[in-house]
Amino acid sequence: MKSINIYVILIGIFSYSLCSCEGSFERTTEIDQVVTLTLPENNQECFGVNLPNGKIEVNFDWEDVSDANTYTLEYIEIVSGNSFTETSSSSNLNLELEPGTQFSWTVTTIDATGNPISSDSFNFYTEGLADENHVPFPAEIDELNNNNNTLTITWNGSDLDNDIEFYDVFFSDQNPPTLLTPETTSQTQTVNIETSKTYYLNIRTVDKNGNFSDSKKIINIP
Repeated sequence: MKSINIYVILIGIFSYSLCSCEGSFERTTEIDQVVTLTLPENNQECFGVNLPNGKIEVNFDWEDVSDANTYTLEYIEIVSGNSFTETSSSSNLNLELEPGTQFSWTVTTIDATGNPISSDSFNFYTEGLADENHVPFPAEIDELNNNNNTLTITWNGSDLDNDIEFYDVFFSDQNPPTLLTPETTSQTQTVNIETSKTYYLNIRTVDKNGNFSDSKKIINIP
């Protein structure tokens, strides 16, 4: 059984009609916005260039940021937890990666005033998986304060095998959070909250083979 334990903070979701990790987008992002990732696409399998050494060359691409001199790309092998960083003077970088591996990646740069600008975190698989037993991607989470001492949580799970079995919802003001709703197939949950408190949320996505991923989020209620 494989598992993923990763914190996911979602700011926005961007999708493009190009379903690949090859190519290049050249756009300009205003300095007060986040870095917008383009390729590899989020929660997709990435078909790069197969190399003689058995690895895959993957093109990483993101939108330009005005006045940015360098970018730092961090990518993580999800199952092992190994993290790597690369720097680039442009909004494009080619890297050699292991095939059949799930990764997450982010990009950070510095604006003209010295403040860091970061991207969302994207997930992808490199092609060449030895089997069809893929670990689910971490669920993407949104929450809405209903202003009546309740919070509505929604999430979206994704798995290359399309074999998600259920979700476990953990939520409380303690860390780690307690199990609130086990083995639900719903993708929404309304919970009771109090003002001026911090809550901890974990959506566990479980597939038919018992593989699972955790999406954890800290929610501060003003």
